[in-house]
Amino acid sequence: MATTKKAAPVAEQSEYPIIKTKFDAYVGNEPYLFISYSHRDTEKVYQTLDLLHDRKYRIWYDESCETGNDFRDELRTKIENCEAVILFVSNASMTSPFCGMEIIVARENGKRIFPVYVEEDVAVPPAFQILLSNTHHGSVNDYNKLIKALVRDLPPAAMDRLTTKDDKLVKCEDNGNAIVVDEGIHVICEGAFARRNMLESITLPQSLKTIEAEAFRSCARLKSMDIPANTDAIGSSAFRDCVSMEKLVIRNGLIKIGERAFENCPELTEISLPDDLAEIYGSVFNGCKKLREIKLPSNLTVIGENAFADCISLEKVELPDTVVKIDDLVFSGCTSLKSLKINDGIKKIGKAAFKNCSSLTEAYIPASLIYLSTDLFRGCESLRTIKVDPKNKYYKSEPNKRDGNDHVLFNKNKSIIVAYPASSREVQYDIPDSVTVISDWAFSECRKLNRISIPDSVNEIGEGAFCNCVLLDELEVPDSVTVIDDCAFRGCASLEKIIIPSSVKELGWGVFDGCKKDMIVYCDEDSAIYDYCVRNHIKNARMDEIEA
Repeated sequence: MATTKKAAPVAEQSEYPIIKTKFDAYVGNEPYLFISYSHRDTEKVYQTLDLLHDRKYRIWYDESCETGNDFRDELRTKIENCEAVILFVSNASMTSPFCGMEIIVARENGKRIFPVYVEEDVAVPPAFQILLSNTHHGSVNDYNKLIKALVRDLPPAAMDRLTTKDDKLVKCEDNGNAIVVDEGIHVICEGAFARRNMLESITLPQSLKTIEAEAFRSCARLKSMDIPANTDAIGSSAFRDCVSMEKLVIRNGLIKIGERAFENCPELTEISLPDDLAEIYGSVFNGCKKLREIKLPSNLTVIGENAFADCISLEKVELPDTVVKIDDLVFSGCTSLKSLKINDGIKKIGKAAFKNCSSLTEAYIPASLIYLSTDLFRGCESLRTIKVDPKNKYYKSEPNKRDGNDHVLFNKNKSIIVAYPASSREVQYDIPDSVTVISDWAFSECRKLNRISIPDSVNEIGEGAFCNCVLLDELEVPDSVTVIDDCAFRGCASLEKIIIPSSVKELGWGVFDGCKKDMIVYCDEDSAIYDYCVRNHIKNARMDEIEA
């Protein structure tokens, strides 16, 4: 049957403002919003629709004043096929037979209705009072608040969700929980999905080559991520703070993963990395607190700074033979790490790489290693032994004379004592007279030692060298020493008496922080240490007052 449209009388049409939206009503098969309103409210309604159109919503609305059964049938069909209905509530719409019919059809078809109030005081018919009593999505009197509420609550399926430009995905416009990115997209731009807090899953296209910086940062509900095989770059902080992510799969071994890419993903427990991945950059998995184990790529060569720092559940790490460098702080704060196999090909271990690995009991230094930072094992309070391969040309370990199981780490000619195992059962240790330098943090956390003898070969005591030696009660520094660095005796809570000669010319900050208040420093009055004590209100006495 042919469609017949009957125009409203000209006089009636002239009552309504002559105003247009900046877009045409949606035509197509994708989900859209149906707009129910009175043409008497056109100005305020169309202003709202323009704002929603700017937010990428697909919208169908009637811009005519047609009547007739055929037009009613068209309205019914549009409602049946829509995703949801926005109802502009006014005295005019509540008395309009068309709006009444649209509300009834929406309810019959289970369509959700989002009321927007055009006027403050509206006489709502009894039949609609229950419908509107508990749902209020804002008023046109505050457009900013209204649009914010609608974007929060409207079904995301009714949006053109992804803004693209050529082969780039520029921005995701909504907070939907599942998204599929179309094939043909090569780049996901910086911040495109950042803070999409409802996003739980996303399927990336095989065409994708680059994920730029912070692209998915703070997607708080994103559960998993599968990076396609053609993706060759992930920007810095791309998935940082994705606090619900549990599983990660990366398929391209030539990919470059930017710094902090997966930092603070505390639920991440399963990571699959391709075997041909050569480098893990700085802080990539920093703060992944539930990660218990990880199989590192068999061709890995470098692990960047802080890469696994503060992975507090990480218990076991096996470094492949290809690794040549562990950078600064890589495993620092991995408090559950008990087993660490350092491969025979490694050449450098950076600053504080195992700092505060409080469960680590044994460490092995391979023959290949040519450099390690002297604060390597700072805070490793459970460390019992440090063994060095006898073929190593730069370092050696020797058993404590009283306990052959507790190996102490030195440089090759024993001029530097690098680290004493903090969990050694010994209460006394005599530093060999070959030693000239007590390195930074060498005896830190040695909580059982109460006697340490320093030979007159030593000329430097490093930063934090005796930090938290809580049972150390007295110490004599020989007159060969010229430097005592920062925090050297910090936390030596039992230290009562220490003798420091005039030979010491350089003193760092906080040397005695956390020591006993009644500790006495014996020194000469014209010495640098005497001036230090005076400045810092530390009790001191002359050398000739030393008690026997």
